[in-house]
Amino acid sequence: MAADAVALFRIGFGIVAMLGSLRFLARGWVDSLYLAPEHHLTYPGFGWVQPLPAPWMHVHMVALAALGACIALGYRHRPAAVLFTAGFAYTELIDAALYLNHYWFVTLAGLLMVLLPVHHRWSLDARAGRVAPSGFVPAAVLWALRSQVAVVYVFAGLAKLNGDWLLRAQPLRLWLADRAHLPVIGELLDKPLVAYAASWAGTLFDCTIVGWLLWRRSRPWAYGALVGFHLVTGALFQIGVFPWLMIVAATVFFDPDWPARLARTVRARDRIGGSAPTQGIAATHAASSGTAARISRPAAAALVVLAVVQLLLPLRHYAYQTNVRWSEESYYLSWRVMITEKAGHVDYRITDPSTGRTWTAGPELVLADWQAEHADTRPGLIHVTALLIAQHYREAGLPDVEVRADAWVAMNGGPAHRIIDPAVDLAAQARTPAPDRWILPAP
Repeated sequence: MAADAVALFRIGFGIVAMLGSLRFLARGWVDSLYLAPEHHLTYPGFGWVQPLPAPWMHVHMVALAALGACIALGYRHRPAAVLFTAGFAYTELIDAALYLNHYWFVTLAGLLMVLLPVHHRWSLDARAGRVAPSGFVPAAVLWALRSQVAVVYVFAGLAKLNGDWLLRAQPLRLWLADRAHLPVIGELLDKPLVAYAASWAGTLFDCTIVGWLLWRRSRPWAYGALVGFHLVTGALFQIGVFPWLMIVAATVFFDPDWPARLARTVRARDRIGGSAPTQGIAATHAASSGTAARISRPAAAALVVLAVVQLLLPLRHYAYQTNVRWSEESYYLSWRVMITEKAGHVDYRITDPSTGRTWTAGPELVLADWQAEHADTRPGLIHVTALLIAQHYREAGLPDVEVRADAWVAMNGGPAHRIIDPAVDLAAQARTPAPDRWILPAP
């Protein structure tokens, strides 16, 4: 199978990875998100992951940008992909309040860059002879990349099959109404009918777009719809590099030699009144010949494990009794893309059992404002905040304080309800993968 589309995926991924890292530096997010907070809301089992001190965190982000460029150029590709993926995963493990689904996609795509032979075509490694140049790859390489893109859309579509999204058009009604000030389209965005239409259209898009992309006759129209969908959602909701990432990634659904065929078509049209550039076509064909690059057996085994893990992770919420959109247990790594809007408020009640004295504190005692905004609505982060508050008072000379949360959350525009059992001392609760019994049921 021609390697053109695979090579283009590598180039596009590397460029997006580079620009995303530079964006963090340009906007000052390394300082505000990693270095400024006194504490970080870590993931269970990863409390040891902390940001590097200045200026090394900045150096780390520069290195990620450079490694993204190396992936795009195919320069020392595999070491660059290993280092980029490990370094990117490290930055995402620092603070759970920073979790975004497209960061998980970048990590997974980085793993595929490590495992797949995507650098035998249009790469400096091939030109320098570090790998054998080849215009062909096994079909499994293209299907691995297609499957990675498909997972995002299919599970995102399945997550939208709920009453709030389909029957109440929530949270889109809230989000679109907040953009009623926009020129030209603002008045339309404030209409409930538009929110309902967008909710159903978004569901149909996510659930069916992979099928339309796989069917050759509908593929160009489906890709055009995909580009339009991501450009509109990116403009309305300011979701960073995700739209560009998916626009680039979805090109793997076209025929594997489409870049070469497009180049030949462009060159042919440039020859006004003449025949097609047979020399260029011959050169392209020669560059595409040779033995196909191979997937090693360890890499093939790792791909199978990765595929199984990705199928199981979005389904693990069935092991929990609570509504995942309410409790957010098993929320991470499950492609629940933009389906819930929450507003919350938490007061932490601290008790010193040695004196019986009780007082209250807000999350700002240990968190930055942007961290507290996320921690006010997620039970897991409320728990981490309670542990940080207990640590704060231990360091102040009160080693045995109890910390309880009076936490109220409103979901998708509904009334606020308690989400945490206020009688439970969260400081005494271990962080485990097991269901947390102190999370109250969804209303």
